Formats: sequence, structure tokens, C-alpha cells
Amino acid sequence: MSQQQEQNKPNDLKHRKIRMAISVGLGAGVIWGIVGFLAYYLQFTDVGTSIYAKPVLNPEYVNTWKGHLIGVLFFVLFTLIAAFIYVFTLTRFKGPIAGIIYGVFLWALLFFAMNPLFHLTNPVKELGWNTNSVMISLYVLIGLFIGYSLSAEFNNQDEGNQ
Repeated sequence: MSQQQEQNKPNDLKHRKIRMAISVGLGAGVIWGIVGFLAYYLQFTDVGTSIYAKPVLNPEYVNTWKGHLIGVLFFVLFTLIAAFIYVFTLTRFKGPIAGIIYGVFLWALLFFAMNPLFHLTNPVKELGWNTNSVMISLYVLIGLFIGYSLSAEFNNQDEGNQ
């Protein structure tokens, strides 16, 4: 391998990580944003996707289909950021456990840290068992999707290069 190829390896890995974070983040946002909307629409949860855009939405739109659609777009942005954080910090962990823990962390971040700041929804203890269990499950699946997709990609690739 030439010296030029050796120097480009870290850059190639960084660009590959960025591409993977974008594709996994977009995929997670679209898939799980729609699942979250359907869970709200089917009344499995009291928390709709509009909460992700609530700080910037006109209050008239919060509980309309337009508000929920805008919320899905903000959710995609949220999962993109989550994928970037994961790809640059946690991809060294193999297996699904790191992704599951990351999903619980994302849920806690939204419902315990961001909710009081932005008044996105009622406090967790007021949401009820159904809403909390659906939302925790959704975030575990989001973390698992992001974490396992990215970790599997980079850990499998690393094993192939050894």
C-alpha cells in the first residue's frame, strides 16, 4: 500500500462514517417517525409526533395532521443527530446492548431533560402506563436500529481488514 493510500485511510473512514450516519439516521427517522405517528393515531400513546416541533410550531398546528407531519420531519432531524453522536462515540461496542442503552438514554433525554425546558408534553409520571411503555419501547427500537446498524457496519468491516 502506498503512503498516499495510508494517509487517506482515516479520511475515508471519516467520510464513510458520515455517509452511514446520514443513511441510518434518515432511515431511523422515517421508519420510527411513522411508527410513532401510527402509535399516536391508533391511540396507543398520548404523545404525538408534533411534540418534536412544538417549540417552533404555531400552537394552532400542534394537534393537526400538518403539525404531526412537521413533527416527523423534526424527528428525522433528531435521529440524524443521534446517529452522528452514536457513529463517532459508540460504534466500538459490538452487539445490541449499547444501542438499547442508547435508546433508553435518548428517551430520558427527551422526556426528563428537554420536556421540562420546552414543555413538550405532560411530565412522565402524568402520562400513564400505556404512553410511557410505548414511548420507551419506541426509543429502545430507535437506539437498537441506530446502534446495531452502525456498530455492525464498522465492526464487521474492521474484522474484514485484519
